[in-house]
Amino acid sequence: MSTTTVAPPLPGRATSSLAAALVQRLRALSYYSTADFGDRRDLRVDLLRGFCIFAMVVDHFGGDSWLYAITGGNRFYVSAAEGFIFISGFIMGQAYRAKRDRAGLQGAMGDALRRARTLYLATVAMTLIFSALFLYTDITLWTSRDFGLGIDSWQEIVVAALTLHYTYHGTDILAMYTILLMVAPLILLMLSIGDWWMVLIPSWLLWLAYQVYPEEAAVPWYIRHGENFPIAAWQVLFVTGHVLGFYRGALTAWLEHFRRLRVFGVALGVAVTLGLISLAWGAEYGFFDIDPNVLDESFFKVPLRPARIIAFLSVAIVAYTCATYLWVPMRRALGWLMLPLGQAALYCYIVHFFLIVLVYNLAPMLALLPGEPPEQVLTTLLQVAVVLLLWGLVRKRVLFGVVPN
Repeated sequence: MSTTTVAPPLPGRATSSLAAALVQRLRALSYYSTADFGDRRDLRVDLLRGFCIFAMVVDHFGGDSWLYAITGGNRFYVSAAEGFIFISGFIMGQAYRAKRDRAGLQGAMGDALRRARTLYLATVAMTLIFSALFLYTDITLWTSRDFGLGIDSWQEIVVAALTLHYTYHGTDILAMYTILLMVAPLILLMLSIGDWWMVLIPSWLLWLAYQVYPEEAAVPWYIRHGENFPIAAWQVLFVTGHVLGFYRGALTAWLEHFRRLRVFGVALGVAVTLGLISLAWGAEYGFFDIDPNVLDESFFKVPLRPARIIAFLSVAIVAYTCATYLWVPMRRALGWLMLPLGQAALYCYIVHFFLIVLVYNLAPMLALLPGEPPEQVLTTLLQVAVVLLLWGLVRKRVLFGVVPN
């Protein structure tokens, strides 16, 4: 009678099998393992842009809120505005290259100019509407009336708005976006007949010149109430995003050959992002002996200081990596909200100003209710209500034929 001896599994093989199973499960969570990967739209970009819209709504609302721990409250070293402008350029670069390949360069440039016209009309309309509300009503607006308009006559307001020399507080980013879209056809032309460096080098040199000589480098003209978004500085995000979107296919193919470089870039982005969070937390609670004025100047938002560019780059790498390799749980938890907001970003940006004004003027009625919740609780609830109302308007496509989307 013979006996068969079964050898116990080697520890190394068991560990290898466990690691392989873990890797397989992690891969199942990635964007590339889902049906979304075959979609014509990159839903990762839509989700991230949706988060930028969410953060803008929350940060523009003001007050004390628990949500600022997620959005940064416009006090962190990077804000949603950088993401919004960069993603807009990235999507334009990708979309209009595809249009150029389908309909030719002239057709793509024409579409870009028509998009710029839409943005121009929206900017002028928003400026005139909020200026009229300031002049002819006593309602609470989303910026204090103490700032004033800075212009004496209605006729001057109309002319300045039409020539993009004046914006109401908050529509400044729309004016900047409009001018950038006017230049987009030229960028598309230069990328089509030349090379990437012909666009990127002048863009970054203009940004650098603004860091040193802001008055001399200011382009194209002075925009009243547009001081928070000087085009000479902020164009670098839009143009860089545009170039990356235009060359996205080639860039993706190139990076596939450098796995270690990708891993190093993500690791560096995570390290810098964690360092920024630690710095912000330590500075707020006094754990670091750092002059707040030094931090404010190093990460100054208006001119987009080099440290702020690095902060944006690191956070963008981490966000895009998470959206890629944790896509399944992120879409399940956030997709229902962020994807609609991101796919109608311009609509959301325009409408959210009116919703905030609506809430500001209805909020005093809450004082009539019994009890008085803490400001942090009340502000958080109102912010959530505005975001959900905006989401509902997008889902129902309210005024989609009137408001650009």
